[in-house]
Amino acid sequence: MHAKRGLVAIAVCSVFTLSAHLNADGTVAPGDPCGCWCGEWCSYTNGHHGAIKARVCQVDACTYCVHYSGRFLGILPFAYSAPMTVTGTTPDGKTLLYSQSNSPILGQFTANAEVTACNFTACYSSCKDQGQFVMTRQ
Repeated sequence: MHAKRGLVAIAVCSVFTLSAHLNADGTVAPGDPCGCWCGEWCSYTNGHHGAIKARVCQVDACTYCVHYSGRFLGILPFAYSAPMTVTGTTPDGKTLLYSQSNSPILGQFTANAEVTACNFTACYSSCKDQGQFVMTRQ
């Protein structure tokens, strides 16, 4: 089931454009996660950190596909895609997202994110690691 959902997310993402999420004045709607993000990840478990990028595309009204890429130890590239489900919004307009999937390296992997027009912050957890992604819109 999850494999099919991921393939649909990738197919939809490849044809979806950020321009569909812009306000009439050309600004991004508050809390809209769609678009490209860049920042840093940091492990609370072992202190490792590095650059991370994400591309977020809407799959349906409640689901986004997030494609992460970055480097581990500064030299080992990684790429990871996961669907994230909208779990709500805060009074100040942040969109709340949740993801749960299986990673070949990390095992069961969960992430909780808060998204504003300019910031994407996610806390992640697995049986082997815990940490945070902090990104800004590109």
